[in-house]
Amino acid sequence: MTSEIIVLEKTQINQATETLVAAFDKDPIYEYILSDTKSKKYEISRNVWDATLRYAQPYNHIYTTPGVKGIAAWIPPGNYPLNVWRLLRVGFYKLPFLVSFKGLKKFISLFSLIEKYHEQDMFQPHWYLFALGVSEVYQGQGIGGLLIEPILQQASEEKLPCYLETSTERAVRFYQRHGFEIIRTGEKPVKFWTMKREVNR
Repeated sequence: MTSEIIVLEKTQINQATETLVAAFDKDPIYEYILSDTKSKKYEISRNVWDATLRYAQPYNHIYTTPGVKGIAAWIPPGNYPLNVWRLLRVGFYKLPFLVSFKGLKKFISLFSLIEKYHEQDMFQPHWYLFALGVSEVYQGQGIGGLLIEPILQQASEEKLPCYLETSTERAVRFYQRHGFEIIRTGEKPVKFWTMKREVNR
């Protein structure tokens, strides 16, 4: 399919947040973290994705379609590791008040591990795919590939790698079709993959 790809406006963040909440409704990582706080699942997910988008928005590399069918949010080279204080400021400070103590421990432990792998594997400048999600209604129509294409093309021109983490085998196969290769497979406490697209793609 063909669809126009545009840069997300700040005024569209609320709509984009709802798109990501729906897209990640059954994500294994969310299921693991929220296993004992499911009554607040929507509120927690909305907080996480709203803060994620507000963190990424100033870089001006969040791509979407008319109607916000999907979202691809990138962190450009030179802006990783993520700024913890800025993460808290854009909304992550609310998380401890939304999840259970056990859920917060799971969140911190898992994402500390993911961050450790990221820093170990990507010591050079790179594009980081911070979030990619497509509304369930529009999945399987090629929108995800279109959303990441602008930066994949730019990264190739700049001869820079791209990096991401994902938590489903279906997503792994999708990224492999777009030139990414698995770097690590984390088995505990929940399965996830880290992936890299080399500079020679």
